[in-house]
Amino acid sequence: MHVINRLMATRFHTTNQRGDTIVEVLIAIALVSLVLTSAYALTNKNVRATQEVQEQSYAQKLAEQQVELLRASNPKPTASSCFDPNTGATLALISVACRPTVGNVNYSIEVARDSVVPEKYSVRVTWDTLSGRTAKVTVYYKVAP
Repeated sequence: MHVINRLMATRFHTTNQRGDTIVEVLIAIALVSLVLTSAYALTNKNVRATQEVQEQSYAQKLAEQQVELLRASNPKPTASSCFDPNTGATLALISVACRPTVGNVNYSIEVARDSVVPEKYSVRVTWDTLSGRTAKVTVYYKVAP
């Protein structure tokens, strides 16, 4: 019996045991979680930044298109409006052409005559960004005398 006890003691209570303690496992899980969370946050931030750049780029194109239509129009509009990109006609601000939607982004276009300098026009494109704030692009155009 003494031999069996001695064999059991050496088999289960040796100092050369291999394996991880629960503390080591928890530390490893915490480190992996930290790395994965950081990677997710960085990726999410990059996706939002890319989306905002695309939104602003499209707004800039809309504004430039309106300036070109303003340049070609005769007579120039006297009230706030926008131009139909297909026909070049001046439209009321409530028109669908003044509020285009691209993807999930709703843009609003306004071409307005300056009240102080009648030859000066502003083209303003506004939209709600993915992050929930309102952004705008404004382009100014002055009619040559």
